[in-house]
This record gives sequence, C-alpha cells and structure tokens, in this order.
Amino acid sequence: MKDLRLILSVYVKHLRQMGNSLRLSLFIFAILLPFGLFAAEDSNQIKSEVRIANLLPYLVHPPLVEPCLPSDFALGEREDDPYFSHGYYWGNVKTVQGYFENPSSLNSCIIRAQVSTNVTQIGLDRFSNDGKTNDLTAAGFTEILVNKGKWGIFPYREVHAKGPKGRHYYQLWVGLNEESGATIYFQLLYPEYINEPTQNQKKIWHDFIKKTSFMSLQDLMVFHEVKKPKIPDVPYKFFVEKRLYDNRYAIMVESQDHIEVDVHEVREINLLSGAFDKPYLELQVDIRENALVKSDTFQVDFTPVDEFTFHSCLLYPKALRITPDFFLLLKR
Repeated sequence: MKDLRLILSVYVKHLRQMGNSLRLSLFIFAILLPFGLFAAEDSNQIKSEVRIANLLPYLVHPPLVEPCLPSDFALGEREDDPYFSHGYYWGNVKTVQGYFENPSSLNSCIIRAQVSTNVTQIGLDRFSNDGKTNDLTAAGFTEILVNKGKWGIFPYREVHAKGPKGRHYYQLWVGLNEESGATIYFQLLYPEYINEPTQNQKKIWHDFIKKTSFMSLQDLMVFHEVKKPKIPDVPYKFFVEKRLYDNRYAIMVESQDHIEVDVHEVREINLLSGAFDKPYLELQVDIRENALVKSDTFQVDFTPVDEFTFHSCLLYPKALRITPDFFLLLKR
C-alpha cells in the first residue's frame, strides 16, 4: 500500500499539470482500487506492453511515458554492444539489423536515443541550449525551427534544421526532471541518398513527438513491479550494507565450501528516479564451482548504516577483500 501511495503521488503531480478535467481518473482509481480492479492478470504480458521498459532497458532514469511509435518498432540489439553504450536504435527489426551491418543500406527510418552529453535541463522547463541557435547558424545551418512541449511532466525541445549541404536534421531533447539535469537525446535517421525524409518518415517522427504521452496509472504500477530487483536463485546469499559517511559498501557472501564468489564491480541503481522505489546495488560477480568459472550480474537490496555490522568472519584475513568502493566478506 505504501508503494501505491507513492506511485499515486507521481500521478497526482502529472494531473495537476495537465488540468482539472483529468482528475476524474484519479477519483475513479480511488474508488476501484479496494476492489482490485486495477490488478494485472498477467504481469509478463503487461511487461511487453510497457514499451519504454523494453526500449530503454539499461537507462537508469527513463521517462515514464508511452512512446507513440509504429507497432513494428523494437529495440535493435548488437552482439558487440550488449549494454547499448553506443545508443538505443528503434525501428523495424530487419531495418535496424541491416543498418548495423551497413549504415549506407538504410532505406527506411530509425530513431536513435542516448543520454545527452552536451545539453542539460536547468529548470522545470528550461534547457541549456535554449536561445542558442546562433551556434547552428555559425555552423552553416539554415531554416532552424525550435518547438517546445511536454510529455506529461517531462519537457522537451525539438530542433529541425537544414544543414550546409542541404540535408535536413531532426533532433529532440527530453528532460528527465533529475537534479543532475540529465536529458535524453533523440535523432531521426533516414536514408543517406535523400536530403529530406519521406512524408511517411516525417509522420513517424512527428507522431513520436506530438503523441507520446505520460504513462498510464496501471502501467506505472506494472512498471514499478517489473523494475524490482531480481533476487538470485542460487546456492549463495548476498547481504549488503552502505556506510553513509563515505558511501562504501560491505558485501557479505554466504556460500558452500565448494563455491567461490568474487565481486569485481558494483553499481548503485534507482530505475524509477527516486519517485516511488528505493535504490539497489548491481553486482558483477565471478562464480567458481567445481573448477568451472562463470560471470553473472545480480541486483540486491542494501541497508544504509552509520557503521558496518561486525561479523566473526572479519577475524579471518583470508575472508576479507578490500577495494576502493567496497569490502567483500566471505562466510562459509
């Protein structure tokens, strides 16, 4: 119930910004919630319908929206970039795969997304590139058009400009309402042999911008469940504490004698922007069992503490490994 109240607070914030008429849905939700009418019959099926979760799988703070995209648009995956460090590519599966193999072969359109490296959100509806079209003009761009809007509570800036060689560029920045000022950058990719997208390709881009909407309340609840840490179903357990004054972690691993667990990287994650979910720790580990070694990734909860809890295994030097970011304790 506490999680639902927190989810509801985000939805209320959205409704206040959208106007009084939409508050009726909140009233209906309050009436029907006790009867379980908003419960998902099949969470796995709903998960596939929360498209933003599938389109931005490793983004720490995704915008909580329902993107307006063609039904056949999906996230393209490539073996040499499993964590999408080069960006997320959305489009028809065959089209995206063909683009990965040969960008010059693109004969349709793709939308590329990544965390912006040069534009930040500096206010509720302000961006660091506001009013700076002079930079584009100096670079030879003409016909510069800037559009402002919002996806629910997430503001955006769309920029359309004609390049020095006559090619048109379509770009979009969406603010994530984070203290860090992070934004997501989108761009429309279309065939190299034309200087302007076709009417159908323009429609895909404009529908994406104008018709993407704030995530429904039901999807918000499902998204919350989908993004919960997955507890490892393995013959060892992790217990993690975070020391507040220096932000270091103590990771205790309970395992059997024939299993050795080594943690070589940790990363704190909060997939829901701190709005209605607590952060957790992602562990990159190596497991040695009967001379076989495999690597895996786990997500585990942690407990904030002033001082680490004392464990008897600390009396045995071989059970302790110290790194700049964490202490690893092995308990048999």
